[in-house]
Amino acid sequence: MIRAAVLGFSLSSLAAAGCNLHASEGSSGADPLTGVTSSERGIHFQSAVYVPVDASDDAIKAAIARQVKTAIGALRTPKVSLDDRGARSNLDPAKWTKKVLSVVDPANRNTPARQVLRVTFPYDDRAVVIDALARRSAVDFTMLADDYAQHDAPLKTDCSDDTTTDTDSLWYHYYPQGAACRTRIQAELSQIQKETTALAGAIDTIGPAEAARWFMPITAKLDAPNRPAQAYSPEYDRLYGVGSDKSQLVVYAFFGVDSDENDPDDALAQEAMKFLRTMLAAQPNFRPTKTAPFAMLLDVFVDGKQIANVTYERLFKWIVDKTDYPTEVGGDTTKIADLRKQALSKFVERWIYWDLPLSVKDANGNAKSVTVQVRSFYGYEDGSPDARQHAQWRYLEAFWYGDVFLYNGHSHFGHGPLEPNLYAVQNFNERYQIMLVNSCISYNYYHQDFLAMKPGGTKNLDMVVNGLPSYVLDGGVATARFLTGLLDGTQKSYVDLLNGMRLDFAPSNGGERGYDPMRVVDGELDNVFSQSKSPLAIAVLPPVY
Repeated sequence: MIRAAVLGFSLSSLAAAGCNLHASEGSSGADPLTGVTSSERGIHFQSAVYVPVDASDDAIKAAIARQVKTAIGALRTPKVSLDDRGARSNLDPAKWTKKVLSVVDPANRNTPARQVLRVTFPYDDRAVVIDALARRSAVDFTMLADDYAQHDAPLKTDCSDDTTTDTDSLWYHYYPQGAACRTRIQAELSQIQKETTALAGAIDTIGPAEAARWFMPITAKLDAPNRPAQAYSPEYDRLYGVGSDKSQLVVYAFFGVDSDENDPDDALAQEAMKFLRTMLAAQPNFRPTKTAPFAMLLDVFVDGKQIANVTYERLFKWIVDKTDYPTEVGGDTTKIADLRKQALSKFVERWIYWDLPLSVKDANGNAKSVTVQVRSFYGYEDGSPDARQHAQWRYLEAFWYGDVFLYNGHSHFGHGPLEPNLYAVQNFNERYQIMLVNSCISYNYYHQDFLAMKPGGTKNLDMVVNGLPSYVLDGGVATARFLTGLLDGTQKSYVDLLNGMRLDFAPSNGGERGYDPMRVVDGELDNVFSQSKSPLAIAVLPPVY
């Protein structure tokens, strides 16, 4: 990490000063989160923005929020995920220090000086931090300091992991660890230091490189890891309605589209199929009881003739594996392509209700029948106003009627139809729910907002979210493993469920064995269910035809 002292403003000393102002070591001021490769930790630092001397507090807030948001991209590599993506809880003007400074070019001191306002601000948050940093009390990173839209072209080229990204998404793709970006950072810091040395002794004066800096190196203090004292479980008795007349456990499972919902090779179409395949492999007694719009899911035709012996597994083999084609298509590539599209069309823009009848017996021997109903939907949820609106309507239905909410897809940088500001407390039921959002850095986008909206808060909602970008590849498998882990009759703890979602990717392809996108659970600490104290016996009943 590159550090530099600038005239009257030492970034490293400010970070240290910030450590003394905030929560003590070992305390983040928030409840711990359940994770298997990471833990919740308090994070604290100080930084500054340079604004016009007449800037309003609202303009200063916008500058601070813009700067802090780039920390999310910068911290992806050390694997630290901030909770407060917009610095919304860190915008208190009472905590700012303002100072008017003169900007003087030491190479041309005859040029009239201009003035800027430096606003120093503290940042206090909680973060999900990879366990590899458990022994570290600080983390170094570099934020973007200025209104970077004005020089986004060179930043995209040198300081982004996606040179095609739009300016509004540069904060996410910002990658200061790259060689070209490090060269830029070092060159700027060297210029600032050169000006600082030349201006030595000039009170309240900075050079033009400091006033217009692009980068802000930071050392942030990390509190000690904050872990739950025990392994908590979902409230299985409440999910199954033990002691009540509840007869159905409703699961909503949503799958977004990568680019083309009708393309069998669309990355997220593949994951939607992998979800269903994994679910049916674990619980083969699931049966579809409703399709809307109606479809005969296993009726597939080639040259006008219906294919015999079609099963869901054969459909998945055609779509996902590209194998086991019927003899009717032979080696005809056109017929094979048509067959795969026809198979996928059975699942596109269609509700499919999958029922699994169970017997639930409590510790006192009281038995009841409960049907798990998975309501799956694969289709566009962004890309047009119409798609966004229909997706929002689907989510509203799930918030109101669902016991478990599953989403696998893109986060859309926090601006998709699942964005919390589109919803309010009246959109949620008062029952216990579990919500899994298996998308990139969903910890940052969703969890605190939905917990705040849910009637009863954490007593009635458990959120499962990702602190890091999640692989599209096998995201459907991970999501299905979470669901089937919930339903396997062993009443797994959240630690077991999260471990069950970890995936193996070949290291030879840049992958990682047991990859986990720093997935964590929030809202679990007030759960009281214990399989050891009040065991439930779950049995799968014969399917209903």
